[in-house]
Amino acid sequence: IVVAPLILAWAVRTRATWTPWKIAEGSLLVGLLSGVMYAIFGPGIASYIPSLPLTFAILPFIIWAAFRFRQREVATVNALVCAMAVWFTLEGSGPFAQGSLNESLLLLLAFMCTVVTTGLVLNAVIADHGRAVEAAQRLLRELREQTIRDPLTSLYNRRFLQDYLERELIRAKRERAPLALIMMDLDRFKRINDSAGHQAGDQVLVQVGALLKRHVRGSDIACRYGGEEFAVVLPKTTLESARRRSAEICSAIRREPDRLLGVTASLGVALCPAHATDAEGLVRAADHALYEAKRAGRNQVRIFAGPSDRAGETAE
Repeated sequence: IVVAPLILAWAVRTRATWTPWKIAEGSLLVGLLSGVMYAIFGPGIASYIPSLPLTFAILPFIIWAAFRFRQREVATVNALVCAMAVWFTLEGSGPFAQGSLNESLLLLLAFMCTVVTTGLVLNAVIADHGRAVEAAQRLLRELREQTIRDPLTSLYNRRFLQDYLERELIRAKRERAPLALIMMDLDRFKRINDSAGHQAGDQVLVQVGALLKRHVRGSDIACRYGGEEFAVVLPKTTLESARRRSAEICSAIRREPDRLLGVTASLGVALCPAHATDAEGLVRAADHALYEAKRAGRNQVRIFAGPSDRAGETAE
């Protein structure tokens, strides 16, 4: 009941991470437990008060170990407690050193069973609860990802874009940093669906999503805004940098005629705070520039130039 769990626990090779705080906690546990064991089982205390009820004072330390440490450490603490109890009892000291050997053995066995069972069972229940909590948290993360991701392209969806853009605009205003938004629409995408089928169209969208992922930094996000329209948010990006990034994306799509079935893209760029200071206004400005790129002949980038929108052509 003592040796078998100890051997089995230490036989399994697991990589343990012991922080300085964890080492200090373990040392404190062993030190206090050893002191309490000596006070209960050592000579002298039995002459003042009955020490048998005091054995229950050991259980809080077993519970401490079960809550804070792994099965290996709990089995070691159990072995330490049982070894000290056996040693003091053999020396004729402690609450289990009775006149009859059989009585001493029965009391010692009951004590050891209580200690070992409490420690190991409680530790197993806590570990199982921890695994259940981790599984639930993992499921929640997956469900959250499903609510903010486009299932086809794995890009973020429009709902996430709206929330993210509002948060980033608040940060941009606080830090007085620029924020750029690129709106992109695939040119004549309906022709692909009509001529090659919707499955081929879906594959084009997947390829475009992968291309956008390759062209965003860690601080940027790419989203599928809806249908064949996409959006890229570029925090802390100047207008010139956003124009250059847009031109790179436009050129990259143009260079993939086989995989993208000859599709091209029109892009519109807007900047906060130059063109808008709120999420709705920034999207509207970028969309305005995007459709100006469409009107100008498609397959190019336009920067928002104002309500009259003689937007500047920046890439063809």
